[in-house]
Amino acid sequence: MTTCTTEDCNRQTSLYLCTDCIVELDSLLADVGPLLQFIGGAIDQTAVTRSPGASGGGGGVAKSRPAMNVDAYLLRAWLHQLPARAYDAAADNPDAGKILFMARDWIQKARDLVWGPEDSRVYGRCEEPLEGEDGDDSPIPCDGRLVAHPDDATVKCPECNTVHNVSDVLAKLRRKVRGEPMTPSGVRDLLRAKAKAVITKKDIENWVSRGKLRYVLDHVSSNSRDRKIYYPGDVLQVFEDMRARNRALM
Repeated sequence: MTTCTTEDCNRQTSLYLCTDCIVELDSLLADVGPLLQFIGGAIDQTAVTRSPGASGGGGGVAKSRPAMNVDAYLLRAWLHQLPARAYDAAADNPDAGKILFMARDWIQKARDLVWGPEDSRVYGRCEEPLEGEDGDDSPIPCDGRLVAHPDDATVKCPECNTVHNVSDVLAKLRRKVRGEPMTPSGVRDLLRAKAKAVITKKDIENWVSRGKLRYVLDHVSSNSRDRKIYYPGDVLQVFEDMRARNRALM
């Protein structure tokens, strides 16, 4: 065991990041793809100046050449430097704590630039088991909406007053989104139908060889080799990341 490399964390861990810091970094990295997709608009802002000789208000015209937002341009370059997966950094990089520190700063700045300052974040439904009104033995999941400030570590349900750790809520959401592991053809068919994502067998093989996509070994029988199966959510995330990065480089 060693200590988490995140500054002032001090939790014990067998990796370079503790579980809570891995979840936090994973949550931050989930926004990199969408941010890279839309940050181009912030980079190519058109500067407006007053016409030569104009007096008083008005008379503003766009420059013939758009001004570059240098801050946005640098942010895009910095976002490209972040790892694709939090677990990879936690397992392999002794500077994983510094990566989390930089991700907090860069991604928050990019969020403010692209989406504007964020006052609240929705974490889904509470789903805390509640007793039925008629004494039914089957618990009923609470339908309360979980909303909190992005910096809050906990979120309180307005319906049943249950207090949830944000890290636990995020982990639960990721398990739902990730889905059940499937064969490559099953994943491709599912994502084509549900997400309109066209992914080839070669795409999956390339992502695995480049370390961007992890797989699970499924033991079929004692007479055959284990086959590789994949979580649909993992495949979709890599697909979206690669598409956003390719667009940013165009």
